[in-house]
Amino acid sequence: MGSVLNEPSDQNARIGEAPYRRRFVRVAADFPLSYSREGGDDSKQGRAADLGGGGLRVGTDEDLPLGAVLLLRFKLPEGEREMVARGRIVLSFYNAEEQCFFHGISFTHIDPRDQEDIIRYVATEVQRLALEGETAAD
Repeated sequence: MGSVLNEPSDQNARIGEAPYRRRFVRVAADFPLSYSREGGDDSKQGRAADLGGGGLRVGTDEDLPLGAVLLLRFKLPEGEREMVARGRIVLSFYNAEEQCFFHGISFTHIDPRDQEDIIRYVATEVQRLALEGETAAD
């Protein structure tokens, strides 16, 4: 997998802004998911790049607009149950090295049981990474 993504960002603190703090820790992830835009019928494929109790970052082949609402379907790594969540795109950028668009998505509706499963998964990953001696990423 990867590293733990921590907040607050030290970069913001250096330039005199108040640090941004997430409500939930995120960990790097790599699993397939499907998504569709709200009101659309066509489902497309993407890959989760990180995951936390409040949202995820997804890599796609298409540039999606900020504020777009997506319906997401995915299974946690080694999970058996499909999770369904609705989320809003709050950040988008193109990664030229990976030739992929990445979208930060904040969950706007998720079953509380699914959110708890995500939080447990993230906590397990954080512990695994700590035991392996990996450091947190900025």
